[in-house]
This record gives sequence, C-alpha cells and structure tokens, in this order.
Amino acid sequence: MRPENRAVRFRRVVPVVLAGCLLAGCSDDATPGKYQPPEAVQFSYRWTATAGVDLTSDAAIVTRAVIESSFIAAITGTTSERDIGKYTYPGYTRAVDRAVADKDPSPYKVWDSSILGTAPPLHGTTYLYLAALNPSANATAPRTVDALTCVWFNGLSKDVSPPEKYASLRNPALTPQAVKLKLRAPQEDTPKLTALGHGLSRYPVSDVFGDWSVESIEITNRDLKGRAYQDPCVDLPGNPVPPEQLAVTGLTFYRDPLPTLDPSPGWPAAQ
Repeated sequence: MRPENRAVRFRRVVPVVLAGCLLAGCSDDATPGKYQPPEAVQFSYRWTATAGVDLTSDAAIVTRAVIESSFIAAITGTTSERDIGKYTYPGYTRAVDRAVADKDPSPYKVWDSSILGTAPPLHGTTYLYLAALNPSANATAPRTVDALTCVWFNGLSKDVSPPEKYASLRNPALTPQAVKLKLRAPQEDTPKLTALGHGLSRYPVSDVFGDWSVESIEITNRDLKGRAYQDPCVDLPGNPVPPEQLAVTGLTFYRDPLPTLDPSPGWPAAQ
C-alpha cells in the first residue's frame, strides 16, 4: 500500500455484513480465466433505488461493487489485509487502498460475519435499496460522493442440521442495515463505467471500480443497544423486500431454501 496520511477512517458502529455474489460454476456466465465467486455463495442481489438515482451510474456501480465484495470477504472469512482480495471483486483492494494507506486494519475488520451466526453456503436473495447518492457537502473534499444504502438479509437462508433443512439468519441481521459510503470520484476525463453496471450475471467478471476509491464506510442498524438511532431505512417508499419475508424478524425454519431471484440490475457476463 502506498504511504500517505488520511483524516478519514473506517468506522465500525455495529458488526454487520453486507451482501454478496453467486454460486460459482452453476451458470453459463462463468468465464474461464475471469473472476468467479466462491462456490459456497449461493444467493443473488436485488438492487432498487430512490427516484432519480440511476443504478448504472458510475457512483452507483462502485457502491454496489464495494458492498457486494465486502460481504463476500466476511462470509468467507477473508477479511485480513493478507487475504482480503481472495474472493472480492477485481479492483476492490485497489479501491480501498487510499483508506488503508497508513496500515490501519479497521477496513478489513469492519465486516463481522458473527451477525449471521453461520458459515456459507447461504441461499436466497439479498435486497438492497440505494436511498441517496449525492455530492459531498464538505467543500474540503472535492469530487467526493456520499451514498446511503439500506440492506435486508430477510431473504437469505442457511443450511442447518435435520430435521429442519434451512433457517433464517440471526435476529440482528433481520433489521435494516444502513450503510454509508464516502467515495472519491476520478478526474472528469476518466472513461465512464456505465456499460459495466448491468447484465444477466450475478457478479462482474472483471474490474468495475475504474479509478474510483473508497474514503470511508459507516454501518449501523436498528439494534443499537442503549443508543438513540433514527433509522433511515425503516419507512422507505416501496420497500423491495417481499412482505412475507419482511415479516420474519426472528429465527425461522424452512423446508426449502428461500428463492434465489434473478440479479437486478446485475453485471455483464463478459467484459
């Protein structure tokens, strides 16, 4: 990592994990020599956004790739500086390099898979809502973008021992997770990423970060013990989670894994 000072550090408010990738080798979009997620990850992402936010804009593409990559690292236990890039999307470690240039290990520890109470495989669908994407109001931070994403794990199920075959995640994971990212945009003459931000694949097969970088991340949820917390994700217009799954707030057992829906907007199968 290049040596440089920074004022902004990653902050871990509540251990959470964020959402992931695809069952490797189970679809036709796996390309030899290209990125493929670990085989144990068997779920998809369904992204929606507030009116006026384009999920295929550069800032949205980077936001999606950061959150999805971080979740992969968490559930596979590859969150150390040594192995963070083992399963994350191509370009992820370069994108976070600015934030960890002074060897602060917190970016690699911010994701804590203990909130899931499980190891992979995970099945089903993770629902994410990009609630806000705006230029930073901080005049001392030019070309920075603030993103707020709401994440639900209610659509995920895990393998358990018989007689029940599948179960929901732990209770803290079944409350909305509010994820705030601060991103630094490249110079204006940098090629746009738009063509890389949609498709039929559940994961990008090559680098979709471009010259963007991650400045900071803050993750909170409603389960803050002893703290006042105004949940930015509780009353969204058009919550993306199916009502029957959103109603699950405690440990629930299933005979079959929860459905893995098609990704949206997805990633191109070839880049």
